[in-house]
Amino acid sequence: RRVALIEAVCSDRLVVCGDIKVIDCRGGNPRTLDTHGVDVTFVAWRDDNTLTYIGHRGFETVAGEASLGGGGARELWSSVELTAGAWYPSLALHPRGGIVVIAESYARPPEIAHIDTDGYRTIRSLASDESARAGFNTASIEPFTWKARDELEIQGWLVKPPGKGPFPLVMDIHGGPVWHCRNRWQGRLRGAKVLADHGVASFYPNPRGSSGRGQDFARKVKGDMGGEDTHDYLTGIDALVSHGIADPKRLGVTGISYGGFMSAWLVTQDARFAAAVPISAVANWYSQHRTSQIPYFDALFLDGRPAAPNGQFFSRSPVFYAHRVRTPVLQLTGALDQNTPPTQALEFHRSLLEHGAVSVLATYPTAGHGIRTFPEVVDATTRYVGWFLD
Repeated sequence: RRVALIEAVCSDRLVVCGDIKVIDCRGGNPRTLDTHGVDVTFVAWRDDNTLTYIGHRGFETVAGEASLGGGGARELWSSVELTAGAWYPSLALHPRGGIVVIAESYARPPEIAHIDTDGYRTIRSLASDESARAGFNTASIEPFTWKARDELEIQGWLVKPPGKGPFPLVMDIHGGPVWHCRNRWQGRLRGAKVLADHGVASFYPNPRGSSGRGQDFARKVKGDMGGEDTHDYLTGIDALVSHGIADPKRLGVTGISYGGFMSAWLVTQDARFAAAVPISAVANWYSQHRTSQIPYFDALFLDGRPAAPNGQFFSRSPVFYAHRVRTPVLQLTGALDQNTPPTQALEFHRSLLEHGAVSVLATYPTAGHGIRTFPEVVDATTRYVGWFLD
């Protein structure tokens, strides 16, 4: 009789974070459920009148239930110290009540947990012998907030090695652009532990366009990729420097997919970075539109038309600003990537070399988007860490 779905602005298929809508199949207008500020990423029917959900609310991962028969939504669990799920938070319904999640944090390996009215209970840790060893983790993670140029509050996560700053720092930019960095297990974060073990901090920002702050916040990047979100990253770096956390002479930038685009874009717009590693990047929106399997993504999220000889398809493309780059750039790309084809990295690489910049390009012949399979990911991570430690 009823259908529940998540309605959201999103930049990736199946990566959805937004509002729960309930549709009565017999007619009537869709109803939006009040989840008390949670951007919902997963929803399931507990019974005919109850929906169970999980999602983001700022730094928190929140699970709750909403009654359609009155009573509204109530929270089952919320945490800043732990998150749940892979791409976005997800859960499974326990047949005897409560939910089951795979929970984790930067310093806590993934574990299967049951959450009900009695609280949170670990069922099975998935830690390896090595990651369970005392002293395996030496770094700490903490929320970090700062003000953008327009005074909008921006949030992110900061991984700090032991000792007193300022530290060398790598800013790792998430994909999407509609996505969300959270307190995830360090084994999911490319090279983060090795960098921390060498005294390098990592910074994971959630600029405008990210999930977890409502649909209006997520829409701020639509039609403005590489616009004001560019300055959200730079003001975040400024704040870390002013707090004595980041060393302004030892800054790096990286990211995958949209994060690859942004890390390539930033080094064309600002000379502060000592090293950059764009991964699966977009370098030229004009050719991206004509070679990618997702051409309607850029047509939706950039302001302008792909056929126009001006506008954002040109003004927001890193290749046209390669002459400004002074940062050494290592690019990693998959030869089988159909989202951001490897020719994107090749265009940027050759543009950088043409203007005398230091550029290295590694293309992995059997890798797709993001370079996620073995053994390529081992080689890519080694090159990535080495580029920043060199």
